[in-house]
Amino acid sequence: MKSSLDRLMGLFKWLLILVFILVILMAVVPMRWYYSYVSDYMRPLVLRDVSGSAIKGRADQLRYDLISLGRAEWLLYPGSLTGIGGRIRVYDQHYDLTFKLKDINQNRARIKHITGYLNWDYLQPYLQFNQGRFDGYWQFNINHMIYTKDSGIERLDGKVTLKDFKLLSPANMSLGEVTIDLETKKTGVIVGTVHSDSDRLMVSGAFYIQPNRWQLNVDIVPKPGYYQLDAALRGVGDPRPGGGRRLNRAGFY
Repeated sequence: MKSSLDRLMGLFKWLLILVFILVILMAVVPMRWYYSYVSDYMRPLVLRDVSGSAIKGRADQLRYDLISLGRAEWLLYPGSLTGIGGRIRVYDQHYDLTFKLKDINQNRARIKHITGYLNWDYLQPYLQFNQGRFDGYWQFNINHMIYTKDSGIERLDGKVTLKDFKLLSPANMSLGEVTIDLETKKTGVIVGTVHSDSDRLMVSGAFYIQPNRWQLNVDIVPKPGYYQLDAALRGVGDPRPGGGRRLNRAGFY
């Protein structure tokens, strides 16, 4: 005759088997068959035109709240006892970013690596570069990121580089590269040092991230003789003593 402890251990064994079977089913059963039943638990993240499974799949439309994020692909697996690891790719005509997850759950995301690019056209309206036409792309090489639901970004280390930066109008000229070196000073406090490598334009300053807020302070100064840049940068930020422009922005996230 089985004791109560034997029955409890037997129940625990069958629960583990059931969980294992459910995981296997999720890995092979098309996600479109059950997505409508689990979508409420994923909000504000919304997927459309889903194919594949919860383990390996894709969505032709990804939206966060009211923000469209383009397409998504994922390969997921258990990252810890309380989180999911794997790889998520988000892409559209203006960007292609891949996130390698250490583990992520409802309260925290630990990301091992972020790589990819973001076209200049996507950010230009937010930076108020309205007088001239510029081009280029931001290349991401982030080594470590921690984000929590309560505090926001707690850690962010790596580099973001504006490559193939050029002025297209009113003149055509190469402007070199602009780099932001990101370093976590302490939990929740990140400083990005901004510097340029160009014989025509000097860009310097800093990008700050603190709990749930950010701040950008950058000087943009054309080097002597490049009057076309003065015209193209007119309207960006505020006039800077000694020439050029000073861009000060701040906000919350």
